[in-house]
Amino acid sequence: MLSPITGAQPTTAMYQGAPMDLLHAAFEHSPDVLMVVQAEADGEFRFLRVNTGFVEATGFSRAQVEGVRLDDLLPPEDAERLAAEYRRCLVQGEVVEFEQPFEVPSGQRTWHVRLRPMGPPESRTLAIAARDITWSRNFAQQLTAVAAYIPGFVYQLCLTPEGRWTYTFVGERAESMFGVPVGEALEDAGTLIGLIHPEDIERVICESLHAAEHLTPWHSEFRMFHRDGRLQWVEAHDQPQKLGDGTILWTGYVNDITERKALEASLLASEAKYRQLAQFDPVTGLANRTEFFSHLNLAIQLAERQGQTLALLFIDLDRFKPINDVYGHATGDALLRQVGERLRAELRGTDLVARIGGDEFTVLLQGPMDSETAQKVAEKLCDAMAIPFPLNSHPLSLSASIGVALYPDHGQDTEALTHAADEAMYHAKAAGRGIALCYSPHGSTDGEPVNNPRIRD
Repeated sequence: MLSPITGAQPTTAMYQGAPMDLLHAAFEHSPDVLMVVQAEADGEFRFLRVNTGFVEATGFSRAQVEGVRLDDLLPPEDAERLAAEYRRCLVQGEVVEFEQPFEVPSGQRTWHVRLRPMGPPESRTLAIAARDITWSRNFAQQLTAVAAYIPGFVYQLCLTPEGRWTYTFVGERAESMFGVPVGEALEDAGTLIGLIHPEDIERVICESLHAAEHLTPWHSEFRMFHRDGRLQWVEAHDQPQKLGDGTILWTGYVNDITERKALEASLLASEAKYRQLAQFDPVTGLANRTEFFSHLNLAIQLAERQGQTLALLFIDLDRFKPINDVYGHATGDALLRQVGERLRAELRGTDLVARIGGDEFTVLLQGPMDSETAQKVAEKLCDAMAIPFPLNSHPLSLSASIGVALYPDHGQDTEALTHAADEAMYHAKAAGRGIALCYSPHGSTDGEPVNNPRIRD
């Protein structure tokens, strides 16, 4: 009696030596609806035995069924449909499966029925197992209705204890999204799963299994191919559950988010562009005034905590304006870019160089830093600026005046240190341009005072 469930071909040997009370208990307490039916001489069928599951699922009593002919139990149309399948099973001598709705005392139900010949052919006996699939059929219909309102396709995906992946439901939009017909996906889950991008599939499966292990909702964004080769971004949401036989069932949906991803990428690019404009000088690519003084302020705070020193250099290009006037702003911008590149080439990776406006540049020399070292760095930069710049097919000569101020000797906050470096730079211009001078609180560079040294180009 167990053969319709296990799928094993019943033979006499299966039952020899098996206690009859054990076989009876297995038959009676099976969760499936079990029946034994025999064909009579006139070709009609009679129920020989039914189990408790049959009584509970159909609403028939044993007395109403056992010993009763099929056409006396069910409406004529239902009885004839069943009889036709019974005959087909006896003629073919092999398992026959089908799904069909029947009216029984418990109501209109849809059944998955499995027939198998039992015993020798002359016995004309069938073992029958049936499962009520009304709920799953109704659920599938509900999923189909819901799927029409979801921007994507709804699915139910199973992983059996044997490791087999199968879809039990796939929404119709799967075909328009990926080029895979619903029937093909139901027959072979790999036709859809195999379209996941090779770089994403391992992550997607691991995340799904992790969600199933903890029975928590799952959400992920990943790439999938259409059958025509198009790559698209999708997001998937589902809820896993574990069935009684150990099968994992995910119910969820997949939505195409390719346009959203493109918009996000565009927004990120715009954000990066605006961040670049907010932090960096558009001509030279160096840090701008805001970014530089933000770094300087943080560097001073850190130096204070660690008891370190640092240096600030103010650089002003000498007679830059005439170059701009003679050769134009395009040449002037190209010259500024070369100045920025040359400054960076002469400095350490830990130092920060910025263009804070016009022809003015600043440099933050990270500590520990003393006046002698800072002065040498500034002089090296002066020498670098004195080398002609190759522009417009002929070199352009330039020089720079540089003021040097040290923290904490010349200023203990950003404002004071900036003022000191600025003063030193104007002293360098007053002293003849093209030189570097360290700040002196007495307003002199070589012992002599400099009056009103606000000299520019």
